Amino acid sequence: MSLPSPRDPLGYCRSEILDIIRIRGIHHRTFWKAFGVNTVAVALDGTARFYRCDVERALYLLNKKDGMPHLWD
Repeated sequence: MSLPSPRDPLGYCRSEILDIIRIRGIHHRTFWKAFGVNTVAVALDGTARFYRCDVERALYLLNKKDGMPHLWD
């Protein structure tokens, strides 16, 4: 299963992430704990957009097939 592309070029909105984790059977608290604290983009409407690489990293930490390791300095 691969991640869907975000609707916004900046990244995923919260509802998109909730759909992703619901489909994969991940409890939202488990996901957000793995997601941790990350930088977000702010869309023109003032809402947060979560970067794909951060979502992939959280899924990787949860041993999901569509997760990928991303390491930053």
